[in-house]
Amino acid sequence: MSENSDIRKAAQITVVFTFLYSLTLVNTVYHKKKYLRQARQAKKTFDRYSSPFMHNADRLVGNFLEWSPIFMALIWSLAATSNLSNASTKVAWTYVALRALYIVLEIRYGVASNGLNKPLWVSTFPSYICLNYLLVQAVRTLFF
Repeated sequence: MSENSDIRKAAQITVVFTFLYSLTLVNTVYHKKKYLRQARQAKKTFDRYSSPFMHNADRLVGNFLEWSPIFMALIWSLAATSNLSNASTKVAWTYVALRALYIVLEIRYGVASNGLNKPLWVSTFPSYICLNYLLVQAVRTLFF
């Protein structure tokens, strides 16, 4: 792989991932406005930070933020060393697709407070596999 090619691929992956992250923020704003409007119509107050209705939207944003530094560090470590192989690129795109699926599943099913979010596991566990693959590739590249 050439350095420019790897940097370009990492940049493309980053832009699409960032777009998905921005969708989680749009979802939060949508729900905030929705519940604020409902509260006004019912002549009640709405505190978005203590509202249980905002939990799913907040968790969607939070989940993306929790994993973003790990994913980005791995992708850019491989790209910066000209080691973002075709296999690693495919795994990275798979991860991005799984994050997109996570958005759909989380909006559809929500997040259980007990952590047993079985509908989300379709996206979550394969995402962990992708991250671990990228981690192994980055460690091999940088330290061995």
